Amino acid sequence: MRPYARLGEVPRKRHMRFEREGEVLHEELIGRDGFEGPSSLLYHRHLPETAQDVVEGIEDDIPVESEKVHEHAHLEGFRLQAHGDTITGRQWLLVNDDVRIGLLAPQQQQEVLFVDASADDVLFVHAGSGTLRTQFGRIGFSRHDFLVIPRGTVYRLELDGLDAARLLVMEVTGAIDAPDRYRCRSGQLTEAAPYSERDLRGPEALEGESGPVQVWVKRASRISCYSVDQHPFDVVGWDGSVYPVAFNIHDFEPRAGRFALPLPEHQAFAAANVAIHCLVPRRSGSDAEAAPLPYHHMSLDRDEVRYFVETGQPAPPRVRPGSLTHHVGGLPHGPILGERSATSAEAGDLAIGVETARPLHRTQLARQVIDSDYRFSWRPATTG
Repeated sequence: MRPYARLGEVPRKRHMRFEREGEVLHEELIGRDGFEGPSSLLYHRHLPETAQDVVEGIEDDIPVESEKVHEHAHLEGFRLQAHGDTITGRQWLLVNDDVRIGLLAPQQQQEVLFVDASADDVLFVHAGSGTLRTQFGRIGFSRHDFLVIPRGTVYRLELDGLDAARLLVMEVTGAIDAPDRYRCRSGQLTEAAPYSERDLRGPEALEGESGPVQVWVKRASRISCYSVDQHPFDVVGWDGSVYPVAFNIHDFEPRAGRFALPLPEHQAFAAANVAIHCLVPRRSGSDAEAAPLPYHHMSLDRDEVRYFVETGQPAPPRVRPGSLTHHVGGLPHGPILGERSATSAEAGDLAIGVETARPLHRTQLARQVIDSDYRFSWRPATTG
């Protein structure tokens, strides 16, 4: 997904001796798939491994509901209250071995640095703004930005304000990238892709910090707290194609057809067993004989999640901004009786879609915000 980029000072060739102001700099490789995947080389003023202490941190186990039946669900995520910081405040609702999906409404700013060593973090800024600070540099973000943060990135999320901040959070164990069908053989995004490299915003400036700092390292469901001698943001330069990016959902170019288009036409990102979609305002069903609503369907091999960012007018039944719907594989679902026409519905709604190849499990927290009547939404209204 990321084109080659370069920021700051780097030597003429890889693995050369590199000095600055008479001091030898320390080269660090951050790479995927061992030494065979994409990578970046960073140049530190100090050894990146030096630590004076390491202690056990908080556990990250998620209590999962013991599900007795399979049913569609509406999770009223807008009911979740502010909690923790941008790391400890993640409230997980749907999980499996490939992805965790939750919401974040922090009560306080993140103080320590954090690195996820087991997952790529995908954050969607429903409301709020701020700065993502990393060893690759800083990225400013605002409302409706995605932040795609590859594993191994040391970061702190600084919010401009806490009162209105609300984010959708996904931790994805596979590597997040553009779908293969959007790329040519050289790796460039093609003209058929719904966004281009110009739409991806990488780090803007290096941080250049120094001195001791605490870093939380998450591996699997355990967090270890490292007290390191020198700040990981002491980088003077880097280059490569592994680094965090921001992408605004309004830069996604939707597809339209004579008839309703299937969900893959709206895909933005891909990972093993996970697809992330941008459901943005669009026109569809222009043919005079097009069905007035999208077709009912049964995804035999996928669970489908939709997070509602904005709803058109009039709003669809039951859901509102901050809602999540979870439609389980093997059960049919589609338009609810009384919904708007396809044209008006697709013209104003803004949502994030997630498909998973393996079943998602609802957490105990999800059960606290479930709309228990949603599973019966497709029944015709009865009259007395």
